[in-house]
Amino acid sequence: MKTKFFNYIFIIVMTFVSLNISGQEPINDQLKCKEILQMVSNSIQKNNASKFSFKLEVNSEDFNEVQNGYALIKNDQFYYITEEREVTSDGKNVWTYIFEDNECYIDLLTDLDNTINPSEIFTIWQNGFKYKYVSNKKTGNDLIHTINMYPQNPKESKYHTLIMEVNESKKIIDQASIKTKDGVTIKINVNSLINNPEIKNDQFNWNVDKYSDVDVIDNR
Repeated sequence: MKTKFFNYIFIIVMTFVSLNISGQEPINDQLKCKEILQMVSNSIQKNNASKFSFKLEVNSEDFNEVQNGYALIKNDQFYYITEEREVTSDGKNVWTYIFEDNECYIDLLTDLDNTINPSEIFTIWQNGFKYKYVSNKKTGNDLIHTINMYPQNPKESKYHTLIMEVNESKKIIDQASIKTKDGVTIKINVNSLINNPEIKNDQFNWNVDKYSDVDVIDNR
């Protein structure tokens, strides 16, 4: 379940950062939702890099966990850290360091089940979702839209429902929830977002010297 939890973190973190949609029918809810989501997409994608802190909850019949952390994204590369793990990817390889076990698992990104390469997020939104505009509300000075998303072909999708709370004023997704067909609910709250943060040259590569005492399991 820990591996699945990592996968859920990756899916929803990438969803937040790389949101992009197209190919929906430009009528009623479809057009309204597309315009709102595309506004966020344009705001995020103009950055060379992004950094955000998050709170992630994963709940199922036999598994409940909450993690807090932050993520860095630049093109296909990403890094995030929570209380239990540090995950680094150069866009091809993924290093997952589990603090408690003092072990680092190395995998090819394409070999990880249920994960999505940031460059492939565009495909997800371009194909296979329909939209429903639910509501809007004022929170302080911010206007928040709630949008539900459903797979156009439910039998071929691992998702049941995606719920986005979009902050139009800040051009950010405040909260995203994913309900999967296997009964898991994943919810992320974005606490802060920094555009174009300063990133070290080696940020997206595993530092062997820094972790010389860590057991490495190379699955490539």
